[in-house]
Amino acid sequence: MRTILFSLFGALLLMTAGCSKNNAGTPTPDSGKGGSLARFTIVGNYMYVVNSKQLKAYDVSTPGAPVFKNEVSLGWDIETIFPYDGNLFVGSSTGLYICSLADPASPKLAGQVQHLRACDPVVATGNTAYVTLRAGTGCGGTQNALMVYDVADIRVPRMLRSIALSGPYGLGVSGTALYVCDGINGLLIYDISTREQPNLEDRIYGHDFRDVIPHRGVLIAQLANGVAFYDISRPRQPALLSTLLH
Repeated sequence: MRTILFSLFGALLLMTAGCSKNNAGTPTPDSGKGGSLARFTIVGNYMYVVNSKQLKAYDVSTPGAPVFKNEVSLGWDIETIFPYDGNLFVGSSTGLYICSLADPASPKLAGQVQHLRACDPVVATGNTAYVTLRAGTGCGGTQNALMVYDVADIRVPRMLRSIALSGPYGLGVSGTALYVCDGINGLLIYDISTREQPNLEDRIYGHDFRDVIPHRGVLIAQLANGVAFYDISRPRQPALLSTLLH
């Protein structure tokens, strides 16, 4: 049952066409939607995959026959990938990498910033990127925090602030809401009306939250023991719809 639930969560990436962002920050067709812990994503006719060292690009314009196009070496302990506004935000255990998709078949490293060693999922909206650092895992490190970066110039990401947390996992953004999974300490809902200054507005207890996918008015939350669905028609006021537990 665990395998089925988590495979279902990951498979949403391929099921939700029409959810990527173009250079104007608006939805475009033929794209995928995944959580912040994803290791692959689809933008237009291309799939991007990260392993521990590299970002690889595949042309998937012909279903069932992906064609390898290019790869970018980024360093060590690459963990996650998140597409936004014509760029790929790639998290590693030691930093944040931003790759430009000006040429979708050949992503180019445009900017990077280093941080203390820790597990590192990332999401972005507007000119701001949010990163959670989780210590005490195979990633190493001792810091548990939400990091806020100014990425107006992707060539030189600039850290704005660090907010201490208990043990965060994945995160997601919908409108003026930032959702941060803090494990057994709940799902944190931040008001990001001022994007560079997240303000904790609410916390949902009762589950061990691991990752989230905001999608078309619904927040899909991966739990340690299943999946929960929340109505986020009011983004900062999630309302539980249902849970599927094992």
